[in-house]
Formats: sequence, C-alpha cells, structure tokens
Amino acid sequence: MRHRLALLIALVSLIVALGVGWFAETQYQQLVATTELVVPAVEIPPYTVVSPAMFKVRSFPAPMANENVYRAASELSGKISTITLKPDQLVYRDQLVPLKQFRYTDDERLEIVSFPIKPEQAVGGQIKSGQRINLYRLVLQATPNQAVVTSPDPKVWLAAQGAGIEVLESDVLVVDVRSTQGSPMVTPPKVQSQGDLRSKTSEVTTYETTDTGSSNTNRPLTILTVAVAPDVAKDVLRLAGESQVASRYLLWVSLAPIVKSK
Repeated sequence: MRHRLALLIALVSLIVALGVGWFAETQYQQLVATTELVVPAVEIPPYTVVSPAMFKVRSFPAPMANENVYRAASELSGKISTITLKPDQLVYRDQLVPLKQFRYTDDERLEIVSFPIKPEQAVGGQIKSGQRINLYRLVLQATPNQAVVTSPDPKVWLAAQGAGIEVLESDVLVVDVRSTQGSPMVTPPKVQSQGDLRSKTSEVTTYETTDTGSSNTNRPLTILTVAVAPDVAKDVLRLAGESQVASRYLLWVSLAPIVKSK
C-alpha cells in the first residue's frame, strides 16, 4: 500500500514538474522570440501620403505583433499620416489611415470645401453624401428689385434685366451633409401614409442624427461639403460670400444627370 502511494506521489510530482517546465519554457520563448514589423525608415511629417519605400523592417519581441500595428509594407501604400512618425517606432493603425477616412476622398488633388445653402436651393434638402451635384450661379437682376427677389417663381427672377445662370461646376461629389449646428443628416424613418399631406411630407423631411434637446425639433440641411478642384473651391466661396452681402446672387444645387456608359 505504501509502495503504491509513493508511486502515485512520484507520478503527480512528475506531472507537476513537467507542467511547470512547459509553462516556464513557453514564457521564456515569448520573451526571447522575435517577429518582424514595419517601422519608418525616416521621419514622416503629418498629412503625408506614404509609400512602402519610406519604411523598413525591424525585429520586435513576438508579443508586440498582437498590438494594433501595421505588420507588412504592403498594408501601407496610399495611406496618410495623422501625426509625425519617428524612425524605428511602431506604426499604429490610427497613426496611418486611408486617405478617404482622413479627408473624405481618395483623390489627393481635390480640395474639401463646405458652404451654406437653403433647402429650397438644394433639391428640397434631400442631398445625401455620395451623390453627385451640379453647382449653379444665379444672377437675379442688374438692379435689385425686392418684388423680383421675393417672387416664388424662378421665371420672374430670370426675366429681370441682367439676370442669368452660370454653371460653376458639374458632377461634383458630395462628401458630407449637415445642419446649421453641425449635426450629420440622415434619412428619416419611413412613416406610413394616412392620406394626410403632413404625413406624406414627413416621409421626405431630412432629420438630424443627434438629440438637440427637443425630440420634436427637426432642422433641415443647411451645410453641404463637396470635393472640388482648388479653383472651383474659390468660385464656390466667392459666390457664397456674394449671396450673403447681395440679394441678387444665389448659389443653386441640382442632382447631376446620370451618364450611361456606352
């Protein structure tokens, strides 16, 4: 009986020793094992579109690969830095992001500009991010006439002396749509029609995504942000300024036609 007990104790001790040895070896290997991760080869300023040539590979302890970092140079191409990246430091994914995530568009040549606009001058406030629009400059009359300006009929505006329409830019990408308070706009939940005009209207009203302190307060689209060439951005800002100081100028927006490929 004593012999069996001694054997059992020896067996348990052996199993425990093997387990402790395996655990110690695993921990040791984790400490000494290395993995290769990409790091900047030179200092990279913020707002820089990077290329794989700006990086090199460096060895780190294996557990570092579990961090939210870039592992291969192939992941870096075309991304933009959000902070200064120092040589030989790990590159975390929030420090190097896709161009579109950082500045709304993948085209680095375009300028991002926003401008105020009334819902009735922007397809009833139904413009959405991702849509393409045409920008128009309306000149109502050579000599301001309040009767013309306040008329609900656009034909009256354009019939006035000196009036005209100019296309500022066509096929412009809308990258963001907001209310005056800066809240993003979303399509409202669908409401079942009761045959009532007000119910039908509520189906096409644009609402804010954030609580403004009153659940019954619905503010329409008033700020459009677009991606345009720098010279067009200047024209948009010039016209936005003109419309603020002179009632004879208006900035108008339409949904651009869809051009079918042949």
